[in-house]
Amino acid sequence: MRTDSLNKILLVGKPNAGKTSLFNQLTGLNQKVGNYSGVTIEVLKGKLGSSEIIDIPGLQSLNTSSPEEVISKKEIIKAASMQQTIVFVANAMQLFDSLHLFSQIADLQTPTIFAINFIDEANKNKLTIDKEGLEKKIGCPVAFINSRKGEGIQELKKIIQNTKTSIPNTICRSNYDVIDQGHINNTYITNLENALDIADWEDDYTRRQKVLLPIMNAYVVSGKSDTYLLNTYKWDKILLHPIWGMLIFFATLYMVFQSVFYFSSFPMDWIDSGFASLSELARNTISIDWLQNLVANAIIPGLSGVLIFIPQIAILFFLISVLEQIGYLSRISFISDAFLKKFGLSGHSVIPLVSSWACAIPAIMSTRIIENPKERLTAILTLPLMTCSARLPVYVILIAVLFPANSGAFFGVQGLFLLALYLLGVIATLVLAWLINKYSKVESNSNWALELPIFRKPNWKNIFLTVFNKTKTFVFQAGKIIFIVGLILWFLANWSPKSEAFLAQKQKESPSQTMEAVKLEYSYLGYTGKSIEPLIKPLGYDWKIGIALVASFAAREVFVGTLSSIYSIENNDEKTIVNKLRNETDRNGNKMYDWATALSLLLFYVFSMQCMSTLAIVKKETGEWKYVAFQFIYMLVLAYGSAFITYQILS
Repeated sequence: MRTDSLNKILLVGKPNAGKTSLFNQLTGLNQKVGNYSGVTIEVLKGKLGSSEIIDIPGLQSLNTSSPEEVISKKEIIKAASMQQTIVFVANAMQLFDSLHLFSQIADLQTPTIFAINFIDEANKNKLTIDKEGLEKKIGCPVAFINSRKGEGIQELKKIIQNTKTSIPNTICRSNYDVIDQGHINNTYITNLENALDIADWEDDYTRRQKVLLPIMNAYVVSGKSDTYLLNTYKWDKILLHPIWGMLIFFATLYMVFQSVFYFSSFPMDWIDSGFASLSELARNTISIDWLQNLVANAIIPGLSGVLIFIPQIAILFFLISVLEQIGYLSRISFISDAFLKKFGLSGHSVIPLVSSWACAIPAIMSTRIIENPKERLTAILTLPLMTCSARLPVYVILIAVLFPANSGAFFGVQGLFLLALYLLGVIATLVLAWLINKYSKVESNSNWALELPIFRKPNWKNIFLTVFNKTKTFVFQAGKIIFIVGLILWFLANWSPKSEAFLAQKQKESPSQTMEAVKLEYSYLGYTGKSIEPLIKPLGYDWKIGIALVASFAAREVFVGTLSSIYSIENNDEKTIVNKLRNETDRNGNKMYDWATALSLLLFYVFSMQCMSTLAIVKKETGEWKYVAFQFIYMLVLAYGSAFITYQILS
């Protein structure tokens, strides 16, 4: 999508204002994910007619110091300097708080639209907003919208597309005398770009509040009924309870993980069986040997190794998005704050922690919202211990090998075992966070605040778009790595330094082995695996697992695809990867993936740092190679040690 000639429009607002929902309503599927130049903060860009809509991270104020909000502030100042339009999104239920940030935007004197979101909630709570009066007072168009249901979106689109914007009144100008109506004063910009003393900012806040309160009282009238908010208060008495709240949280997690297993098992089986049938079809129809081998044992298994995990990824993102949309994730931050402080973290770290269940990379990026330098470093160094979605394919396959499906029943031990692995990652994260926080010499300062949104019905369109984009990212980013690695492995597996006569002799010496198995063992890939076998044998792994283990250091999810490729080359009898692993035997005829080996593998993947992209982000965020080295080494030692102890005890 070409954007160089598009009119740029910035979506600005506080957290929980519904900016991303509005962005999805305005752009639909016509959007892309990128990064701000020179940094790792994610930005959403989409097209609306001849305009490019840009969704920047939410911020509390332009008087900010957190890294993520500083990026947003710079984008806002840049937009103002270029006289680009800003759509300011305000939460109708927290309108007074939004007016403070809006007054700062107004002082920048750039074309603005004031969009009041969740207007349906205001109506249910008997909150009356004088639209015409407020519009006249602030000097720019006011739009009532409901980004969840799409109400008022067409009106907002018309304002944007017909450029019916105007420069707002500097409603706090009487307190400053540094701003002239219609243009920006350089002193004001300098003050924003170079942080002043905290006392000056507090004085700024107080003076603005004195001006804004009469405006709020004049144009917003609260009704007598607050039943709508009372429903949130009633739920919060239970969900924020120190005991019941935590029990509900763990029960919710169990339901999420069991759902991932239960609802993904059927489509996964269809995908696995479908690609197995395609491989069989390729073997029966392609007459050229090398091409048949490439298609049946490399291309098709490679595609299967990517697409088979779409159901799991989609279901996990769907459920997390639902919890976020209804407002439950913010409650988790609240109830966990006191607990996390014991480990050197805070409720501010919960969003990065929960984000790590999807991917450590955006989670580490999101630590920019943590203003405490010591807590931020602690979070960055420990977040990769949380179970990311890349580990999920490994967990699901190995758990399925250990525990056959429970005849279609929803509740079962699979989800409980998966929950245990996730909790193990959480425990490891907290323990390491405590140790790092205790011995780190980085300075610490603590100042955390959280606004709890009211409970809302989820926006299903927004959830669909989130799931679609996250799944697409997995397919085209992680999937690309899996597929390429699979092709490389195929080439290494099909060439050998040994002659055909040598391979034929070895097959005669071991008649129980197929010729394909002999060729794999003496291929370049086989020699690679055997070279590291002495190092991994104490963990219960053979050279085949060793190949998958080494390949997965590029990306964890490659592990399953690699094994699938190896066993497809070696043995074409079994249809699905789960059955291949269940029936795999060692040279003595014993099951390869018994409890000892499977648990050893699971623990290795719980603790090991097998993501080069994550290490690159850690370097980017910390600026120090020593932290990258420390993180990689301590996680590898933890992984090897736990896998070694587990196998030695159980074998």
